[in-house]
Amino acid sequence: MMKQAILIPALLAAATAGCTTVHTNQVVAAPSAEEAAVKAAVLDYFQGQGQASADRLNKAFAEDVAVMVSPAREGPGFQRREMSEIIPAWASNSNPIGERSDYSFLSVEIVDDRLATVTFRSTDRFYDALTLIKHSGEWQIVAKAYVPQ
Repeated sequence: MMKQAILIPALLAAATAGCTTVHTNQVVAAPSAEEAAVKAAVLDYFQGQGQASADRLNKAFAEDVAVMVSPAREGPGFQRREMSEIIPAWASNSNPIGERSDYSFLSVEIVDDRLATVTFRSTDRFYDALTLIKHSGEWQIVAKAYVPQ
């Protein structure tokens, strides 16, 4: 009986090692002003694309330096495109889908109030990993990596 009394807690400890307990009654803090500003920049991109709004897209991206990377459409490897080529194409869409609400922020990480990474999901379309830099007081996307769903 003594061996069982020691063995059962040891097995439970081993089985739950590395697990995180989530309490559903925890209060979630409101996002910081920086997090809200980062999310606003991401939504300028997402909604700007849906609205074919050059203003919102140019506000969201550091157009002169921003890049987009994705898996190659055919075969192995990746494709890399400059946002300075993509933004005009998105903004000239003659049949934009309009403002959308089918998205979610999977994570937002801010480092030193100047660098942010965001993982973002457009429901049933794609996953984005975005890198933003705060420059002259504004958050802008400098890199977009995505995979289709």
